[in-house]
Amino acid sequence: MNSRDSKTAQLFGALAIVMASASASAALPVYRIVDLGVVDGQFSGSGLSSAAGINNLGQVVGWSQVAPGKARQASVWQNGSPAELGVPDFPYNRFATAVNDSGVVVGYSDFSPAGNGPQSEAFHARLWNKGKVTDLGQGIAKGVNNHGQVVGNSYSATGQVNRATLWHNGKATQLPTIGTAPNSFAYSYANAINDAGQVVGYSAGPDFSDHATLWQNGQAIDLVDPADTGYSYAYDINSQGFIAGSKDDKAVVWHDGVQISLGTLDGADADALSSANAINDAGQVVGWIGGNGQDRRAFLWTAESGMVALDSLIDPNDPLKSLVTFDSVLDINSQGQIVGGALIQRNGNEWHAYMLTQVPEPATWGLAFAGLLVAGAATRQKKA
Repeated sequence: MNSRDSKTAQLFGALAIVMASASASAALPVYRIVDLGVVDGQFSGSGLSSAAGINNLGQVVGWSQVAPGKARQASVWQNGSPAELGVPDFPYNRFATAVNDSGVVVGYSDFSPAGNGPQSEAFHARLWNKGKVTDLGQGIAKGVNNHGQVVGNSYSATGQVNRATLWHNGKATQLPTIGTAPNSFAYSYANAINDAGQVVGYSAGPDFSDHATLWQNGQAIDLVDPADTGYSYAYDINSQGFIAGSKDDKAVVWHDGVQISLGTLDGADADALSSANAINDAGQVVGWIGGNGQDRRAFLWTAESGMVALDSLIDPNDPLKSLVTFDSVLDINSQGQIVGGALIQRNGNEWHAYMLTQVPEPATWGLAFAGLLVAGAATRQKKA
């Protein structure tokens, strides 16, 4: 048995022990739709909103726009009630991207009047905590863990490229590159961080293709073959180190050097694009599938059931079921609550933040994450 087969056998053996100890397998959930509306309380009208993150207490963050021509405002929803973060009626766009279990919110402000200025000048990473806003400096904040460590990207010292960045205790540290592109052009972006301090995102690979990247213990780890000229992205990481993302426009999960394909939806074309956007500690994955002339559809993936269309899991008695089209699905918490942006055809077409909550609301999904190790086509990625 070679080392690769031995490693895989160890993972399968560990899985067998965990699954044998589980009292019951998890069935597919049924969801009800919560229309989160807009920060001024609109549920019907010209206002827009979208959700980007949710913590394990059900606090949701994203943005709201109360009317056409108004700036988009960073927003938080708690118990279904929206609130604007920071100074009211801020004249520039602000976006909240993530929230930890203490209610610390991160995101960014865009100071260009038209919302399209150069990032080196326009975007500033932000942290909101207990009514106070902290400017983290030029950049974009995308993730925050329960230790208050924030990740995102900022401009390099030469002002040429973006670099994955960690902010903590008032200090910004640019993370190392994977070393497969000239240093002066070696861009990188960080998207998420778990409580162990593991960071995921992507970096410049050979020929400036994008390579999914894991940063841990001060090192940048290429999640695919360093010589690969394809494109891969890591968007989220859970407490067990499972990473959600995409490889060559197909949804995948990585763990300990193993790449797991999440497959496709029944009836979807073979050339459909897909991406895994978030993963919770139960191993549930959310993302989208579509493109190449096909409508995008949100999905939930579990080890037991594979990829399932999100709209097929809505309670048939939910009055919003026939009115909602799920196009954007961006986060899932450990309770299985899902957030994103959806088209709601109530009075015309309204784009609103939504939250999906299981019926009945769950206490936990237990050890279902372990099924990731046997799901789909697991392939060891070669390392140089």
